[in-house]
Amino acid sequence: MKTLVVNNQKGGVGKTMLACHLAWFLAEAEGARVGVFDFDLQGNASKVLSKAHRGGLSSALFKGPDFPAKPAAPGITIFKADSDLNYVEESDVKPAAERFKAIADRFDYVVIDTPPSWGWRNFAALYVADHLLSPIDLEQFALDGVTALRKNLGIVEGFREDGRKVDFMGLLASRYQSGSPHQKDNLKGLFQTYGALMFDGVVTQRQGYAQAMVAQAPVWTLPSSAQREAGKELRAILTRVKDRMDNVTQERTA
Repeated sequence: MKTLVVNNQKGGVGKTMLACHLAWFLAEAEGARVGVFDFDLQGNASKVLSKAHRGGLSSALFKGPDFPAKPAAPGITIFKADSDLNYVEESDVKPAAERFKAIADRFDYVVIDTPPSWGWRNFAALYVADHLLSPIDLEQFALDGVTALRKNLGIVEGFREDGRKVDFMGLLASRYQSGSPHQKDNLKGLFQTYGALMFDGVVTQRQGYAQAMVAQAPVWTLPSSAQREAGKELRAILTRVKDRMDNVTQERTA
């Protein structure tokens, strides 16, 4: 089971759009079993993926009951956000990690969508993560959160008993307004400042992505030429994400 966390300690950067499309993309492989945990109380991923197999509530990872050990069906299984996520505490992190290990044989991939502010749910997500991808807005107040993200990742890794590091795939420039000189300058500055920390790709601000979320379907399946163009852009990014997940896993098991 390969686990990717989509995290940035700020809302409105396209985390849920990216998490849902990644789940759809991974599920296209024949027989692939993809679990999605929605840790965000807004529950947007739960709504968008409401047609997926039902896995239960995300809070059960922290509070129980344990998930059944039956094999997951091919396709996407959604573990929905619920109000009990409000009560996740530090003492819930390690039990959650044990329950997470117990479902490792049920899925090929797991995607975790996270809340926009730092807390124990974000801590737990990074605690069980193999990979981290962080979509980032191109406004300065969003860029200021990069240092905090890296600091918190280091704290979580320090708590891991096995000493394993999270594969930080990088910062993914998101909601880029290509017609804005201000955003062009910020994008250039972002790559100059963070260099190797940047993920190879840019998600442009497009209406097609919002339409896909409303339609509860991947943007590349929608009919207009603009939506197909958005799909081409996003699939190129998701292909690199999947290749990284698969290649890093192979290196760790070699």
